[in-house]
Amino acid sequence: MAGIYRKLHPAIRKSVYSAGSATPVFRVGHVVFGIVICNDSNYSEPARRIAEQRASIVFIPTNNGLPTWSAEANLVRQARAVDTMRAIENGIWVVRADVVGEFGELKSYGSSGVVDPRGNVVQEGRIGSEDLLVVEIEP
Repeated sequence: MAGIYRKLHPAIRKSVYSAGSATPVFRVGHVVFGIVICNDSNYSEPARRIAEQRASIVFIPTNNGLPTWSAEANLVRQARAVDTMRAIENGIWVVRADVVGEFGELKSYGSSGVVDPRGNVVQEGRIGSEDLLVVEIEP
């Protein structure tokens, strides 16, 4: 295990754990990166703190599964706008991986994508479809 990141802003609906307070960065070879889990990406502070530690990439594992009565494809556009904002604010790559499909009473349209430090969407998953995104990132 390289380290631990605990969400600073636990789930909107129901959380079974308490919030963390640290924003560690990790290193693989010469690449320094941070992790911001799901809802934390809606706040500028976690990505800013990661960028201040010389990270060039922030990974955002996400579970945008919502009750089927409230799920909508617009959430994908909202997530992409957040990713673009975090990339531009901090001059870092933003890589989001989201679930997609229906899981019991939950539905997700999938908001996986990669945004470069200038805010350009380099690659994104198809709405409502499983995809594999392959992008060469230059940290």
